[in-house]
Amino acid sequence: MTKTIKSYTHVALVLDASGSMSDLRDSTVSTLKEFFASLKSPEDKTVIDLWQFDDRVRHLIDGVDLEKGAGEAIENYTTGGCTALYDAICIGIDDLGRKFAAMDEADRPDAVVFAVLTDGFENASQKFTVKNVKSRIEHQTTKYSWTFKFLAANQDAVLTGKEMGLAADSCANFDASEEGLASGGAMLAKMCCCDIRSVARRRRSAKRGKIDGVA
Repeated sequence: MTKTIKSYTHVALVLDASGSMSDLRDSTVSTLKEFFASLKSPEDKTVIDLWQFDDRVRHLIDGVDLEKGAGEAIENYTTGGCTALYDAICIGIDDLGRKFAAMDEADRPDAVVFAVLTDGFENASQKFTVKNVKSRIEHQTTKYSWTFKFLAANQDAVLTGKEMGLAADSCANFDASEEGLASGGAMLAKMCCCDIRSVARRRRSAKRGKIDGVA
């Protein structure tokens, strides 16, 4: 019998919940449910963390395995307030880093995809600056090979992402409408799935080599 070989990808999402997202609240929930469904795989483990932010940052989904479902938690998404984007990104990175540091090395994910979705500019952070965001992104990318994605509306996502240390091909714009949000969610899912499949292939290849005595 062939042994099933799984990879483990951890997907973190920092989600804008400011007042400007109010008209898109229901569309955001349905888009994210579809996003979660698209990442599910019978052979690979995918775990979700999600922080929503307005003036404050709230850890809405905390380490949920997609096979066990994350749809119910996203129903608690609420909107209102301003845009503490920098606080949300830094808090998310720091929380996730502490979570992985507390794990045994063998239990840590094979890859981390950290995505940000916002429809506006930073205007409310109290603790962190764009320099703090950039230093964290560069550290996690260089030392731990995290992958970052940035989707934004009502701005040039590439220019905003560049300020935070992101490459142009990691950034994309979406239109702040129901159709635009659905398109953005599909685009994000495609970006994440490409990373997940790549990780899964490398993981299986490495494990298979060990099983077969090749490595």
